[in-house]
Amino acid sequence: MPEKDPRLRTSVRENYQTQVRRVLLQVLGLNLTVVVGKLVIGWKARSLSILSDAAHSSVDSLNNIVGLIIIRYATAAPDTGHPYGHRKIESLAAFALGGLLLFTCFEIAASAIRRLFNPEMIRVQVSHLTLVVMIATIVINVIVYLYERQRGRQLGSSFLLADSLHTRTDILVSSSLVGGLFFIRLGMPTLDPLFALAISGLIAYGGWQIFTESVPVLVDASMVRPEIIEEIVRQVPGVSSVHDIRSRSDGEKLFIELRVLVDHYDLRRAHQVTEEIEHRLMDKLGHCQITIHVEPV
Repeated sequence: MPEKDPRLRTSVRENYQTQVRRVLLQVLGLNLTVVVGKLVIGWKARSLSILSDAAHSSVDSLNNIVGLIIIRYATAAPDTGHPYGHRKIESLAAFALGGLLLFTCFEIAASAIRRLFNPEMIRVQVSHLTLVVMIATIVINVIVYLYERQRGRQLGSSFLLADSLHTRTDILVSSSLVGGLFFIRLGMPTLDPLFALAISGLIAYGGWQIFTESVPVLVDASMVRPEIIEEIVRQVPGVSSVHDIRSRSDGEKLFIELRVLVDHYDLRRAHQVTEEIEHRLMDKLGHCQITIHVEPV
């Protein structure tokens, strides 16, 4: 069949890589603008919460840089050593970034606690420019989030979708921070380290979300409940029973393995039954690679 042509598969991988790299480069430019803006006003205002938010935003830029590197290897063709492909490299990179987020969270929380116990360290100066720049960075992040999520869905890129999720966390952090700056400007500077602590909590939650997405892929956790697959398969005429159902994912494609007992001993008819099973599973679960072991009743 044409879709199984190796040249076509290579062309699809190369096009996917080009499209994802283009999105990452565009988003990287916007994220760097946000980081520079937050660093400048954070240093000028002497605000730990703004500098903490800048550190959080810098992870977005790091995500993009890492993505540019790994997408080349994650889209490489299957080979002798990696017959299932290399897509788990994306999940492995996401796992590492989740760990980096948790480390950043710890550093921010430690600095905030030191400033809470040493009030003389708090000299926050919030100006109109500070608020304007922070609001502008939120607008940029909203644009990045919507664009990256849209392109991630169009391309079927788990990395772009995960990165857009991280950007959404950045929007929530910055929005809460702007609210805190208004209170600080009213003469309550102690709120700065308190908001830094709140931001560290949101960053930790973002890291946890990344772990919950990447770890199941890395440890081959079941992606679809066996009962769901069994219900679909048993509706195929000729199937007597189904057992030993397994499923996993490489971060993009779903892999399903199962054993089927059929009522027919004729090889041609048994093959037709397996093709109908594959068709129905793909219709319900989307594109997946299915391995079926046929047994006679």
